[in-house]
Amino acid sequence: MTSATDYAATARNTGTALTSTLDRWKDGLNSVSEQFRTFPTIGSLPQLDVAEAVERQFALIQQVVDLNHRYARQLAEVANTLTGITRQQIESVSTVVREQVATVSDVSKKGIDTVEETVRDQADEVEQAQRQQARDAAKAERQERKEARDKARAPYENLTRAELSEEAAKRDLPKTGTVDELVERLVEADTK
Repeated sequence: MTSATDYAATARNTGTALTSTLDRWKDGLNSVSEQFRTFPTIGSLPQLDVAEAVERQFALIQQVVDLNHRYARQLAEVANTLTGITRQQIESVSTVVREQVATVSDVSKKGIDTVEETVRDQADEVEQAQRQQARDAAKAERQERKEARDKARAPYENLTRAELSEEAAKRDLPKTGTVDELVERLVEADTK
């Protein structure tokens, strides 16, 4: 329902706008009159009384504000005398508007939820892709180490235990153990 406050606010806004316009108009007139004062004297130019024009303008604005104030008060008095039926109609319109706002709000929330869900899904997909990439990199690294180990193991595959012990002794490694232990010790020394 439109209230007296709305009309009073409109009246104030109108007064402010008119005041602002008049101030600009006064500044413009002052600027023009300053420009005329800088010219050499060419006879007598008429003097402008800007203050009188401003006073008239403000008197007009005051009349407009007073008129709006009276109008707003009359509207407020009429609003206070509304019958129950009119108030019910206004309340039903208000209810419909509230329901429409609630519906729009619900639709907006659903849209936002959908966007958030899409963003979460995309983030999950990116995270899964990164994990898979890390797993693939780790697997490739393990494979590379295994191939390097197999390559380092190849020269020792056909040596006897005595030859392996002798090779370990040359490197200041323990020379005891089984063939597999000696090979493993030598491979480890080679891959460091």
